[in-house]
Amino acid sequence: MQTRSSSQVPRRDFLCVAGTLAGAAVVGAALDPLPSQPAPDAGVLPRRVLGRTKLKVTTLTLGAAPFGIADDVPVDEGIQIVRAALDAGVNFIDTAPGYGKSEDVVGKALGQRRREIVLATKVRADTRAKAEESLASSFKRLKTDFVDILYLHDLGDRDVEKARQADGVFTWLLEQKQAGKCRFVGISGHNLPARFIPFIESGDVDVILVAVNFADRFTYGFEESVLPVARKHDVGIVAMKAFGGPDGKTGSWGTRNAKPMVSTAHLELAIRYALSLPGVATANLGVHTLDQFRHNLAIVRRFQPLTAGEQDHLATVGRQLAKEWGPHFGPVV
Repeated sequence: MQTRSSSQVPRRDFLCVAGTLAGAAVVGAALDPLPSQPAPDAGVLPRRVLGRTKLKVTTLTLGAAPFGIADDVPVDEGIQIVRAALDAGVNFIDTAPGYGKSEDVVGKALGQRRREIVLATKVRADTRAKAEESLASSFKRLKTDFVDILYLHDLGDRDVEKARQADGVFTWLLEQKQAGKCRFVGISGHNLPARFIPFIESGDVDVILVAVNFADRFTYGFEESVLPVARKHDVGIVAMKAFGGPDGKTGSWGTRNAKPMVSTAHLELAIRYALSLPGVATANLGVHTLDQFRHNLAIVRRFQPLTAGEQDHLATVGRQLAKEWGPHFGPVV
């Protein structure tokens, strides 16, 4: 398969999305790090179809990792965040057993509202025994007997050759789908993008959850190598790490005081970048606090595709950030 350099995400693809989603984009508009006159908050959270799953998901997915991992975010505050998201119309929540108290918080918060949402969790295992143990624990903590999407977590760190064998964990995931324990099967990860392609080409993957942001596109390049293959197979695409991750200078996601790697001036553009990519159904945005959620919600509600000028600006800023960040998610190849 031929691919272009990751430094050249095609502008025509962005403009195609712009025309589809919001009419003609203003090409060559004067650029500001944030829109000087943002569209008014209409109060409606848009939905898009998540590939061949045909699920209509909100363009904002509540990422439960930060408030789950942070020791200084109590359970009650996490529950408040989840319920505020539900009340705002968010219908997609992403969690995992490795995210501290995340699954406990989500399970307690959902209660009778479980079937209002698309619920995703993950297994991070290289053996069937570990996968079985992980999923059983997730069901107990989430207070459910099924999830909508079950991911093989951190594909870049898994034994991928073994995973697809008859006794492998990915094969086990497909069996859970057949058994009704999950509706759809996915793969997630931040690095080693080439590992994703054989899984997607197999036709067995329903959803991918991958790191997508305007800086790491120049390091990992999921936009160029993986997303086109996912689109070809109508695989649902969930964009994560829109802000790059936590700034190491302010701590990991383990504290509510952690800041994103992307500067405050570029937070809105970072979300718009992810949601402007062809095929992306939703942005998985993790938060520590209710204020952070409300901030993200407002941005997603007023989303407009990037203009050509904004794309050029993000390419310039992104190249510089990529040099500063380096391969911070792990090896590229």
